[in-house]
Formats: sequence, C-alpha cells, structure tokens
Amino acid sequence: MSDRRDWQGGRAEEERVRELLGSVREEIHAPAGFHASVMRAVEEVPDSFGRRVLDWWLRPRPLRLSPAHGLLAAVALAGLLLLRPPAPAGPGDAAAPVGAAVTRFVLVAPEATSVHVTGDFLSWSPQGIPLLDPRGTGVWTADVPLPPGVYQYTFVIDGTEWRSDPGAVSQVDDGFGQVNSVVIVPGGSDV
Repeated sequence: MSDRRDWQGGRAEEERVRELLGSVREEIHAPAGFHASVMRAVEEVPDSFGRRVLDWWLRPRPLRLSPAHGLLAAVALAGLLLLRPPAPAGPGDAAAPVGAAVTRFVLVAPEATSVHVTGDFLSWSPQGIPLLDPRGTGVWTADVPLPPGVYQYTFVIDGTEWRSDPGAVSQVDDGFGQVNSVVIVPGGSDV
C-alpha cells in the first residue's frame, strides 16, 4: 500500500508543478518594427562580388586525386614550369643572361599595395623586382630571367614586410630567425 501512496503523492505533486508552470508561461512578442529593423540591418551589410570570389579562391579545401590523376597533374605542372621558353625581352628591358630561363614569381597578397621579389640573385636589395597586379585581384606576378642554378628569395610587401613564398617547393633558414624560399632554375650542369 505504501508504494501506491508514494505513487499517488508523486502524481499529485506533478500536477501542482504543471499548474504553476502554466500560470508562469506567457507569450513574448517582439516590439513593433523589430523584424523590419533586423532586415534593414541585414540589407546594409556590404556584399561585394569581388570579395566573395576572393574568399572562394583563398578558402582552403581538401583536394582528392587518384594516384594516376596526381601523376598526370604533376607532369602537366612540370611541363608548364620547366619547359616554358623564355619570354622575349621587350623594348627597354635589360638583356637576359645567356642561357637564362624565365622564372615566374607569384604571391597572393590582397592587402598589399606593392610587392617586390628579392634574393641572392639581387644581393637582397629591398627594392628588388616589382611584381604586378594588373587586375587588382591581389595576385601579384613577375617573370624574371635567371641563369640555371639554385636561388634563395623572398617577397617584400609594401617596402617593409619580408614574407617567404607559401607556394615554394622548399624553404631554408635565413640565419636571422626567418626562412627564405628556394627556386631551382633547370639547365646547365650545376643543377
């Protein structure tokens, strides 16, 4: 019998709790114009097409390739980078060194107003060789004729920030707490 009384007492207590909760509950309504003010604030957020495209290109994504496709992509990339003939010198360009191959330097730096490449091939001059961003997309490029060899280089952003190349195949300690990027220009017997 005591079990039945405990159960009935628990049931009565549960009903009292429900009554109390029912009296406490009340509907909450947003103030007049709240929805319209939120929608106005959302519409005022700038949404530039160029920014969305840049975010899409810069956002990291996993890349999955089968071994066959990976090998094919590596061969194609090597063909583009290593077998490209040097660009002819334009009017006013300094003559390229004999046997030089054109090496393309690329840096994605949308925050930069100027980018230069410098390295041991320029005695680390901060003025270096300017990279161009003709489309204003933050992708800076320069084609530099270099004789065959192994070179260390870095980018100088806005004349003050020295940044290694995140796309470089190799990097080495510069002896000052930073790293330099390494580029190998094929050809000749030195490489």
